[in-house]
Amino acid sequence: MRFVCLQCAAKIVSDDKDLLCPGCGNPPIKATESYAGIMMSPNIAIQRFTSAVQKYGYEQALTRRARQEREAWIAAVWALCMRQETGREYWVEVETQELTPDCKVHYIDQSRGGNQCFTHNLEIVEWDHHRDDVMEVVRQKCARAYPAFFTLVVLARNGTKIDLPLKGLESLKVPFCEMWFLGRESPDTTTYRAFLFHPREKLMEFDLFDAMRKNSSQINFLTRTGRGRETEFTNLGQIYLPLGDE
Repeated sequence: MRFVCLQCAAKIVSDDKDLLCPGCGNPPIKATESYAGIMMSPNIAIQRFTSAVQKYGYEQALTRRARQEREAWIAAVWALCMRQETGREYWVEVETQELTPDCKVHYIDQSRGGNQCFTHNLEIVEWDHHRDDVMEVVRQKCARAYPAFFTLVVLARNGTKIDLPLKGLESLKVPFCEMWFLGRESPDTTTYRAFLFHPREKLMEFDLFDAMRKNSSQINFLTRTGRGRETEFTNLGQIYLPLGDE
């Protein structure tokens, strides 16, 4: 079992559930070994990918080694953009049981009493330097069968300008309820743009650092404690969720 001490940041591997930190004598926290059932604040998801980059290096963080953290980062940036638009708080959940969607973005509605949980199911794809035409990415995703309530989010990190409207989009059979482009305005800014390009067009712009600052009071980790849409949620407080082989 893996543990971390919140007092001195020592990481410990032990089979003793009742151990104390050998460095400072405080009880450490046992690691949460999976993303399953954990709803993270977008700020936490963004911080975790930043930690993955620091741990593995940027190039390695773009491989499958940090795929879950990278996709959670993309979902988190999209969620912070939605928060600016709707005023709602969103939590990111990494899908661990099924092949799709890649991430779920939840919000809790209490307007009718109780907790109603609503979910955006995000299928995430990255447009990188290996492909020149973004339509190749969109066409490839639209050729597959997805539930009609899924949302496609395309992170643009190719460095190439996207010409809108997309040529050939009208000829595709689109399985998604919405399709979005997400990308940074330029390499030397924290300004991001989210562009809805199906079923209608809408452009939103926001500063990521400012959006994180406005979201800083959000609960870091939640988990569901009931079933169905009418359910309860538990604040998990401080947890230790290791990165990879940490």
